[in-house]
Amino acid sequence: MFELLAAAAAQPIQIQVSESPWWREILPPKVVSLGIALGVGLLAGLERERHPDAVAGVRTFGLAGLIGGLSAMLSTPGSTPWALFLVAALAGAAGVWGGISTRAAPTEGRVGRDIGLTTAFALIATTILGGFAVLGDRTTTIVAAGVLFLLLYLREPLHAMVRRLGQEDVRAIATFVLIALVILPVLPDREIGPFGAVNPRTAWLLVVLVVSLSLVGYIAQALLGDRAGTVASGLLGGLVSSTAATVGASRRAREDGQVGSAATTALLACGVLPARLMMLVAVVSPVLFERAAWWLGAIAAVTMLGGFLALRRDAAAPPPQHTRPSNPTQLRSALAFAGVYVLIRIVTKGTIELGGAGLFLFAAAAAGITDMDAIAMSTAREVTDGAIAAELGTRAVLLALLVNTVFKLGVTGVLGSAQLFRVTLPTLGVAAVIALVGVFVV
Repeated sequence: MFELLAAAAAQPIQIQVSESPWWREILPPKVVSLGIALGVGLLAGLERERHPDAVAGVRTFGLAGLIGGLSAMLSTPGSTPWALFLVAALAGAAGVWGGISTRAAPTEGRVGRDIGLTTAFALIATTILGGFAVLGDRTTTIVAAGVLFLLLYLREPLHAMVRRLGQEDVRAIATFVLIALVILPVLPDREIGPFGAVNPRTAWLLVVLVVSLSLVGYIAQALLGDRAGTVASGLLGGLVSSTAATVGASRRAREDGQVGSAATTALLACGVLPARLMMLVAVVSPVLFERAAWWLGAIAAVTMLGGFLALRRDAAAPPPQHTRPSNPTQLRSALAFAGVYVLIRIVTKGTIELGGAGLFLFAAAAAGITDMDAIAMSTAREVTDGAIAAELGTRAVLLALLVNTVFKLGVTGVLGSAQLFRVTLPTLGVAAVIALVGVFVV
């Protein structure tokens, strides 16, 4: 008896695990698809039901999703789902007709309302998503339903943001679309120019990357306006151009004597620059990012800390009025940056092949005065291509940043005031020392 029990205990216990969830064994796939279609409609209808003047609510949207799923089942696999398209068109027409009817016979609290085109298009989208839940990928259906819900829910914030955008802001977005979606796809993807240094599409892609970062800062600062305060102006100014932010802060310090706020803006902008370079380098060359991240991160941390300490010392002073930043997405600016990048790319490629590491570092130092983004991305490209080692690339970026930091420190004294120079000297001096140590230690 005991021997049998011991033998049974020694046997491994095998548990049958179903490869599919239990609900797939109980519910047919079509029922699950219809459930997802109904859920899509209920999700969109939940948001529409919140508006008292809504043409359609949670029940109507739920039915639209369910009918879309049912109409998709009428289609033959592999054929065009004409029944789904017809039902979606009817749902949209019903939404528009309901809005027109409500406007034509207004009731209390509904006078002057629009015809509800958003609801009509939402009904069309819900019906099509209901059909796609049956015909297509359910994950895509669920994600699209979430996006639809967010677009409906964020109506007021989106409208408020658009109303605050001026003509110059819209022009900035339009120019970015031209740069990223029109020019970029048609550029040739091959190496041309002296030393085979330039790939037009790669070069312009890096232009798009830099301009996109600048556009984020520009739009954010344009939306925040004067209410952004000193901190936001420094941070966003660093995204647009740390040199321009330093020049502007220095001029304000000379004009109105607000040294504390000017120092905060300049130091925060200078602190954003290394963080910005880290993002750009990480995209172009992860290997260079691994070598340079510690040094760039330390410089960013020291400079940002100095900026916040300057803000704390200047807390009692009234915030200054900040000027509107210039549009960073002007086509002229994009072409100028592309030209600078191509020139630096050719110079760096030529110095590597003809002059060696010493001449390359000299070229990097000279380029650091004018444009840190261009020299950093050009160096990262060389590391990715295997033309230079990651250690040499790190030294080049840190040397360029060292020259750039010293240059902006001089700007605070020449365009600003002696007091602003003394306030920014400790922080920028430490940042320059870290960069200098990195040049020799890496």
